[in-house]
Amino acid sequence: MEEEKNLPVEAARPSRSPAVVDEAQGTESEEDELNRKSEMPFLDHLEELRKRLFWCLGFLFVGIIIGFYLNSKYDLLQFLVEPVAPFLKGGKLMIIKPTEGFMIAMKISLGFGLLIASPVFIYQLWAFVAPALLKKERRIVFPLLFVSIFMFILGAVMAYYVTLPLGMKFFSQFQYASTEFMLTASSYLDMASKMVLITGVVFELPIAVLLLARLGLVSPQFLRTKRRHAIVIIFIIGMLVTPPDPGSMILVSVPMVILYEMSVWIAYAVARKRDKN
Repeated sequence: MEEEKNLPVEAARPSRSPAVVDEAQGTESEEDELNRKSEMPFLDHLEELRKRLFWCLGFLFVGIIIGFYLNSKYDLLQFLVEPVAPFLKGGKLMIIKPTEGFMIAMKISLGFGLLIASPVFIYQLWAFVAPALLKKERRIVFPLLFVSIFMFILGAVMAYYVTLPLGMKFFSQFQYASTEFMLTASSYLDMASKMVLITGVVFELPIAVLLLARLGLVSPQFLRTKRRHAIVIIFIIGMLVTPPDPGSMILVSVPMVILYEMSVWIAYAVARKRDKN
């Protein structure tokens, strides 16, 4: 009896049935494990990066040549000037330096080359980064990549058709009897490119918030409590990328405020889904 008492007593617990493993989940884990085992050494990563950069530079060079040819044949500058042509004398920009015409042609060719080569850049970037991501992460990043491109294009189009004409209308009003409003091609291209890039980057705000929310670095509560500060910063940005005209600043800042509110709701949806899981 004493020996029986000293025997270890098993806790009463229900017998477990074998765990049912989801086939899709199992396939994902196997693929991810294979990716980890097949990781390349650091020098091989550098070699792959060098090859992909070579392809990017090659397509960029081809795009610049095509852009230079099209610009010399069809005058691409005329398309860029179209939104502000009503505010220019004769609808034309001024060239005041002997080399300015050539530099304008090179800038336009470079921009056209970047536009043509951008799909190649995106593909090469994705092909370089994708093997390091898990299958679950690839399903998240791949759609976001296309959405971010769409948002950037949307911001660039808004800057081209809305912000630039408003800026030219505002600045062209400041004319005196002893002056005449004339805009050089270089100054216009510099201003237009900066405005388009800044507005396109600002339109990436919802995508950035979505990624930060997925990583748990930003919460909807934080975005709601910082709403006032964000609105002030947005109007400061709107003042910097537009002429100092209240109407223009409001017209550009209001869409950015709407984007911020969209970001709050996106962060809320992500947090809710994460808590549910």
